[in-house]
Amino acid sequence: QGEDLLDTIIGFASMSLPYLALPPLPTVDLSVEGGLSSLYALVDIPPTFLLSFLVFLAIVRFLKLASSTEKAQVTTAVKDGERMRRVLKDMPILNEVYRPPWLWGRSGHLQTAAYGLLGHATLKRTADRRVVVRQSDGASLTFDVFEPLARHPSGIDLTLCLTPGIANSSESNYIRTCVHYAQEAGYRCAVLNHLGALDGVPLTSPRIFSYGGTSDLHSMVSHLAFAYPDTKFISIGFSMGANITTKFLIETEEKVRSRVIFGLSVCQGYSATSSVHLYHDWENSRRAYNYVITENMKRLLRRNYEQAIAPHVEKGILDEQRLWSATSIVALDEVYNRRVNGFDSLDSFYQWCSCLPLLDQLKVPMIFFNAQDDPIIPRSLWEPVKVSIVLPYLLATVIVNQELASRKEDVAFITTKHGGHLGFLEGSSFAPKSVTWIDRFIVQMCDSAVRVYGQK
Repeated sequence: QGEDLLDTIIGFASMSLPYLALPPLPTVDLSVEGGLSSLYALVDIPPTFLLSFLVFLAIVRFLKLASSTEKAQVTTAVKDGERMRRVLKDMPILNEVYRPPWLWGRSGHLQTAAYGLLGHATLKRTADRRVVVRQSDGASLTFDVFEPLARHPSGIDLTLCLTPGIANSSESNYIRTCVHYAQEAGYRCAVLNHLGALDGVPLTSPRIFSYGGTSDLHSMVSHLAFAYPDTKFISIGFSMGANITTKFLIETEEKVRSRVIFGLSVCQGYSATSSVHLYHDWENSRRAYNYVITENMKRLLRRNYEQAIAPHVEKGILDEQRLWSATSIVALDEVYNRRVNGFDSLDSFYQWCSCLPLLDQLKVPMIFFNAQDDPIIPRSLWEPVKVSIVLPYLLATVIVNQELASRKEDVAFITTKHGGHLGFLEGSSFAPKSVTWIDRFIVQMCDSAVRVYGQK
């Protein structure tokens, strides 16, 4: 037993700090007669100190204190002089080292937990107006419009169309922070409120938002295009909203698409089909995040029970007992989302939701952005997008097919080493700045995109 204890201590230390070189230990008598006293005599360290040391190593590992800070990594297939390259070169933030808050900011888990709590957490400014649009199925779509606080330097009327993450709205702190910073830079912001996400705004049809449905976003942009006939759009999505944004830019008609200057996807997973087994893994605590997301969705459904649940139970579409007992988003999708949206199988529902198979059809200049330490979206989900940007260009140089390469000329992929899921808090002290790194990135990207693409 003494040998097992010592092996456990050494193994844990080696796992927690791989750079820690532990000297070989001499053989010691750990028989019943010798007992653990021989072990303690050998290392000459009290058991309480060993336990404290293990806790210290666990904290160091969790906080990623040994992780260095770096600049964002940019992947693009285009040559110097191309428009996307010009956009990227004109963004000073890409030449800066992203420095998360001291002590805790290198942890993707803490960044993820903090994104909805910090930033402009006390900023309570309301929208200039809330627009309600009745959909063909009876749903009452709402979006909030925030007018710019200054004139944009370009003199162009510009509107950012923001699509939040799952069950989020314009009242989410990270959206509020981004909106306020963009307003100060001269941008009008329109934020889509996902159906069922707002307290005090009842559903008027038996549906909530869906992961892959673009009709609500299309209605918002169409309404804005009519209300502001001279405006140009930049479409930005966060997490689930980034998937919706990408699909919208691919599926929408040319009349609308021609007014979109640029697109940005932040922290999306790209493929619902590929994520199924990943969300059940305990690696990086994804199973715990899966449970939290599921509980949030169930809370939203309970709040909207009369419209979102009761009609489907009456029709025999839903098994209410299975719904409330779901502990994973996959189980919830099987019991609720795929059935309410009219799909025969979960696989067909996920295929419909995913934007990854459609990326080759993208005709709007766009940047895809992910964090390497995102505990919810692992590398295996965003790596195919990064590869898809470079591979066509490499193949084209070999087979002399420039048409193949041109499909990716207006697309870039960017990652940061830190930031978590929608976190990206930064600062040189323990307390983060009120404006996040991703807020600054968005405004610089928009300014650069307007200079390059907005002068058509």
